[in-house]
Amino acid sequence: MQRARTIFRTVVQPIAIAVVLAVIARAAVHIYSIPSRSMAPALEPGDQILVTRYFRALPERGHVIVFRSPSGGDELLVKRVVGVPGDLVDSRLGRVRVGGHTLAEPYVMRAASTGSIEAMVVPQDAYYVLGDNRDDSLDSRSWGVVRQEQVIGRAQMVLWSSTFYRDPVAAQTAHPSAPVRSKRARLFKWIE
Repeated sequence: MQRARTIFRTVVQPIAIAVVLAVIARAAVHIYSIPSRSMAPALEPGDQILVTRYFRALPERGHVIVFRSPSGGDELLVKRVVGVPGDLVDSRLGRVRVGGHTLAEPYVMRAASTGSIEAMVVPQDAYYVLGDNRDDSLDSRSWGVVRQEQVIGRAQMVLWSSTFYRDPVAAQTAHPSAPVRSKRARLFKWIE
């Protein structure tokens, strides 16, 4: 009997604890791959991102979120929240405004590239989202707001990148034959 308890404590109990922790982690954390440049420079094609679910908290302005496509289907998209419920969102001279004030957006690929956004108040349980690469992004300007029930979670970190890439800022000043940056440059990088 004593031997059975010892075997249980040393073998079965740690395995059971590991399985329970794995199930909990799987429910709270997901890894997704970025397919396009709509969120460049923050996210590049081939980036593998860590996404955590929202449990009690809700998305805030500036968060990068993963959500189910508003056009239906199983497609998942990633964009940045620029408007939360109750915000008056519009644009002026290519810049996003919230409540009549220009939004500071240091993360966009090209300043003043938002285009036209008709003034709208973001409905309850919805978010207005835009890609950081406004010239190459289908987002709330095309299909409207994202409903809370469509949100999967918040993109927290680039774990690794499966492709090489050229840094767009460095590419503007570098010689055209300059080498691309390595995957290592995008290893365990927090998403801002």
